[in-house]
Amino acid sequence: MSDEHHDAERVQENARKRQRDRAERVEDALGDAGRMLGEHKYPTTSEELATEYGDQPLDLPNETETLGSVFDRLVDERYESPEEAREAVYNEISGKAGGPAEYNDEREVRELDEDETDAESETNWQ
Repeated sequence: MSDEHHDAERVQENARKRQRDRAERVEDALGDAGRMLGEHKYPTTSEELATEYGDQPLDLPNETETLGSVFDRLVDERYESPEEAREAVYNEISGKAGGPAEYNDEREVRELDEDETDAESETNWQ
């Protein structure tokens, strides 16, 4: 196995580990908020949930926000069950990927670094 391939695999594995760690921290942060969502009457909307839980804090890694602010970003959503509402919150604050379409296995990480360096160079010259 070439060093380049090994490096790319290591970078991807580290990224997956960070994503798993963040997901676990997000689930822990949902704690009381998740239980409250389970007690709410359904079906309901994101607007109703934002109003009801507007001041419920979510202690996330490196930040704190309210459950209401999360639902404010989920405009015009309707939830039929507490599971749907919890999943929407989880996806919103965990930054869950949009699926395989976002992944490009033909582009190496090094190319991304070079693109960023080139963009920074152009910015510095202007």
